[in-house]
Amino acid sequence: MATAATKRHDYRVYGNVAYDPAYAPEREGEERVEPLIRPRERVVGRERVRVRAAGYVAPTAVIGFLAVAALAVLILMSYVQLTDSANQIVRLRREADALATEHTDLMTQYELAFDLKTVEEQMTATGKMVQPGAGQIVSLNLSEPDSAKLYDEPKANPLGELWGSFTEAVANIGAFFR
Repeated sequence: MATAATKRHDYRVYGNVAYDPAYAPEREGEERVEPLIRPRERVVGRERVRVRAAGYVAPTAVIGFLAVAALAVLILMSYVQLTDSANQIVRLRREADALATEHTDLMTQYELAFDLKTVEEQMTATGKMVQPGAGQIVSLNLSEPDSAKLYDEPKANPLGELWGSFTEAVANIGAFFR
């Protein structure tokens, strides 16, 4: 048994194929011819660059970019309008303060111009106005009592008011559907 384990078979090899020795016994004197195999030559060079095919621009992308650009322009315009409005508000507030100050000055001058004591003094000093005489004074006698009468309003009945409101609402609904 030990000899069977150590028995070595001599296989004939051709490339990656091994032949059984019993199938094709080697002939003596005949040399085995092995084919010539050239080693592969490795070409060293740079990698081939893959060129992407020319694509097209999607119309929705163009529309999207145009919409974004339009919205950006509108936002800028709204900021300009907001700044202009704020400047106008500040200018109008200053103008309102100035006009309020001028109004108080003019009201003071108006009150001083039409002060009756000053007018009377000026007119009596020039002689254009004189004190009234006894024949120029007219007296009214209002000693008779007034004829005004005060009537008490009758106390309102809440149920009557509720019934009146209900009938008025029904009449309005009926008028609507006519």
